[in-house]
Amino acid sequence: MRFYGRILLTTALVAFVARAAPLSAQTQTTDQGLLRIDSLKVTGNVRLATPVVLSDFGIRPGDVVTSNKIQRGIQRLYASQQYEDVRVYAVGGDGGEVTLIVEVVERPYIVNYQFRGLEHIGAGGIRDTAGLSSDAPLDPSAVHSASYHIRSELSRRGYVRAHIDTTFQPTAREGEYVLVFKVTEGRRLVVAGIEFEGNQRVGAHDLIGAMRIKPEGFWWWQTGEFREDDYALDLEANLIEFYGSRGYLDFQVLGDTMIVDPTSGKTKIVINVDEGRQYRIANFEVEGNSHFPTELIEARFDPRSRSLLSRLPLVGGGGGEGDPVFDTHQWQEATDQVRQLYRNAGFLYSQVEPVVERLPDGEDGQPRVGLRWRIVENQQAYVSLVNIGGNTNTHERVVRERLLMIPGDVYAEDRLISSFQSIQGLGFFDPLPPNEAVDIRPNEEQNIDITFRVSERQTGNVNFGASVSPSTGLAGFIGYQQPNLFGQAKSGSFRWVFGSRSNDIELSYTDPAIFGSRNSAGVSLRNSRDRFGFIGLGRRRQIGGSVFFGTPFLGARWTRLTIRYSLFRDEFDSDEEELDLEQRQLLNVGTRSSVEFRVTRDRRNHPLFPTNGSRNTVGLQFVGGVLGGDGDYRKLSFESEWFTPIANLRSDPTQTPIDLALGLSLKGGVIVGDNPFFLERFYMGGVQYGPPLRGYDELSITPFGHVPRDAPGFSQLDRVGESFFGMTANIGMNLGGTVYVNAFYDAGNVWASSFGFNPTDLLRGFGIGVSVVTPVGPLGLDYAYGIDRRDVFGRPDPGWKLHFRFGQIF
Repeated sequence: MRFYGRILLTTALVAFVARAAPLSAQTQTTDQGLLRIDSLKVTGNVRLATPVVLSDFGIRPGDVVTSNKIQRGIQRLYASQQYEDVRVYAVGGDGGEVTLIVEVVERPYIVNYQFRGLEHIGAGGIRDTAGLSSDAPLDPSAVHSASYHIRSELSRRGYVRAHIDTTFQPTAREGEYVLVFKVTEGRRLVVAGIEFEGNQRVGAHDLIGAMRIKPEGFWWWQTGEFREDDYALDLEANLIEFYGSRGYLDFQVLGDTMIVDPTSGKTKIVINVDEGRQYRIANFEVEGNSHFPTELIEARFDPRSRSLLSRLPLVGGGGGEGDPVFDTHQWQEATDQVRQLYRNAGFLYSQVEPVVERLPDGEDGQPRVGLRWRIVENQQAYVSLVNIGGNTNTHERVVRERLLMIPGDVYAEDRLISSFQSIQGLGFFDPLPPNEAVDIRPNEEQNIDITFRVSERQTGNVNFGASVSPSTGLAGFIGYQQPNLFGQAKSGSFRWVFGSRSNDIELSYTDPAIFGSRNSAGVSLRNSRDRFGFIGLGRRRQIGGSVFFGTPFLGARWTRLTIRYSLFRDEFDSDEEELDLEQRQLLNVGTRSSVEFRVTRDRRNHPLFPTNGSRNTVGLQFVGGVLGGDGDYRKLSFESEWFTPIANLRSDPTQTPIDLALGLSLKGGVIVGDNPFFLERFYMGGVQYGPPLRGYDELSITPFGHVPRDAPGFSQLDRVGESFFGMTANIGMNLGGTVYVNAFYDAGNVWASSFGFNPTDLLRGFGIGVSVVTPVGPLGLDYAYGIDRRDVFGRPDPGWKLHFRFGQIF
């Protein structure tokens, strides 16, 4: 659709005549160049009243005007965006009166916009992007922008042959319309095949593998979808980078052709390339370095460290013997590593310039390059100030204790990132994009002022409701939890769970920094009644509590020694008929008095969804004996968790990152001595009790292997053991700090005694899971496949199992 307008600008006054004459650039002025207006008349207006038009025009009867004033009046009318055309005439009467006639053509008034035939993009996004305003005069530029946006978005999705028409649909009121975009999307382009012309050294299969656009294939994910942006990136960057990694510095795309079947949308792409020659490295040197030895820097780039497969002629593009092939991708990565090396050492203003010099061909006729890092170190930068902002509730001391960099330290980028992650790991703040969370400003002395910004989140939660699980049956709960009491990272909680199978009251308080020191302490009290009827063990009543004291282990910042004393009274009442007298006596337990020594080192970047760091802990618990109470045994337990990032799927510093990480967890324990407390042994299976082993029912992992809960003739007391080992490997994605999605592999087992401990004899399971942080704690669902499951007759019976988790991540 096109819009045409006519503008007649008045540049002079006319000597009025008996008939109307337009004010045009060719009209002559009077001697004085002035004209007195006796009256004004408006014609052509439909929607807008005459006073409204004259008010915008700005000239009233009796005004003495010049041509410039009339011109400004016309400009004001156009500026109101109400008119498509404006013309001004002067009419003179026989008595010398002058009437100024303002003739307007109004723009159509658009009451609404409609989009017909649009299926693959939303109309709301088009309105917002193009600025289409309903109940307003037509804006031709916005309509053009909307049409362009529709074509662009459809093209990105493979609909490159879309056609758009715009029509006015009249309404009941004159001059008002609905503007309709009639869109014919056409067939989506499907890439049926990609061919290359001019490629002599690299096969088409490898080239397609380097592209984002892929031809359709047998599997459901091989859709062959054509996306214009990705295709442009393939031609302008991906293919060039691919050839560059194989030494072809002169590679170029000469052209491309798309052959489209208009009926089916099937498309064949033909790309014409010129590979050029393959360059090898003749020499490599470093200059300008003084802080780091040359050998250390050179170790960042070793062209002969490429894999054997990448150096084979048919795979890597002809590495062969002699000088190594120049890999531009490896060269750039190594350059970035050297730059990072200097930034981590405080050389914030250092410059590492990669120089690639083309040399004469070698004796074998192969082209050569000489490589050099030209380094300008400049002076080291020191941290002058570290500011904390945005902490409206949390004390600044709590945040500063998480920092790895203080004023006077040499600036180090790796410690800056670790400090940022450590602050987020407190769990008191909402995630912020990195460019908002950390502000780095050089000062006049060329040192650094750093500001860490946080956004407080609501940490205290009153929670109540109902839950159902195999252990508690139907139960209600009410509680309060505050991990940041008084803004000082002290934690307190109260929880009451009540139902037909349970009546559990817990109180706890922890101070991580007693009197502002690095020592911690806490206390917890519990009075509970649990019914274990679902495995035929009756009821247990437990009352008691514990106190603990923690301190840095040998002065280390991230390693702590915790000493905990616990005192509990257990009473067990079983009226299950299947239990004989000896088994009933085993469940008649008494008082547990214990002290535990535990050493923990925690360097994870997040307490719930870590993507980097590790947590290692080992504990030794003494129960009974000289401590009084019943029993006399020792319990040794350990746990090790390791996390490493794989990829950052959202690296935009203005958005909260999305991280993909690999995690590995190992845990185990043994009991040695006289342990009369049945439920203080180890059990496994499911996710509700003990270490998780997903894909299996609760407590179905026994010293005899997997035994279903309803297996006939199997005593429930034989489901526990005095040693266990479990492991979990997972690949997880942290979606902004509140959602965690992962794929996992579990393995584990329990053994009847500490002597039977055998980490090579494990039952296995794998699956997928999702966890979400809610006001009542982390909630999760896992769907897992138990590989070594058996039926009640001991026959292999692998299968899937759905698990609901509360308070656990994986």
